[in-house]
Amino acid sequence: MATRPSLLPIVLVLSGCLGLSACTTPAEPVAETAKPTASPEVTAAVSPAPAPSPTDTSDAAPTVYTSCDEIITPAFRETVASNGWTGWNMVGQEIGHSPFDAFPGGAPAGQLSCRFGPGPDVPTDNVLDLAWAPIDAAEAQSAQKYLADSGFQRIDVPEGVEWSVRGQDGWADDEGWGQTYLFTDTDVRWAMIRDQLAYLQPAA
Repeated sequence: MATRPSLLPIVLVLSGCLGLSACTTPAEPVAETAKPTASPEVTAAVSPAPAPSPTDTSDAAPTVYTSCDEIITPAFRETVASNGWTGWNMVGQEIGHSPFDAFPGGAPAGQLSCRFGPGPDVPTDNVLDLAWAPIDAAEAQSAQKYLADSGFQRIDVPEGVEWSVRGQDGWADDEGWGQTYLFTDTDVRWAMIRDQLAYLQPAA
């Protein structure tokens, strides 16, 4: 197994992760992305699953993204450009990934399952995958129950609730976390490596 590179703009694909037909290896882009400073509280998954993280969203203006360029932060967008990369949505493609497809009822409408790399027609494993979708409280509750039942651990963070699994050596962040879902009041985000959630735009 390849070891995780340090401060390189290239990442490697990791195959065979939970519920995905393709996924990527960890990478740290050239542009540094600040990690959350607050120490998260980690709790083991329990049954029944905890109440959904989203609260009353009647007054919330939901975030609406329509392209892969929109879901990432300006800093990561600059890194993508400096690498000569582009981003494309793989939803509906024969070869691709959607980390939300395994949710009860399927992926939320409006999902973006994005791959960043040299381009969809370039045969390379040097890519990075991120995903985003709008989600309502009922969908979030059933999705979080599914993740808890699947062995993901709950991590309470200021933005909402994360569900993460421990990654294998070389496929995890500095704290050992692998693929992670973040649920906020209006959306759900996914990264193959927990600290790569920082590449995704905060909900508006």
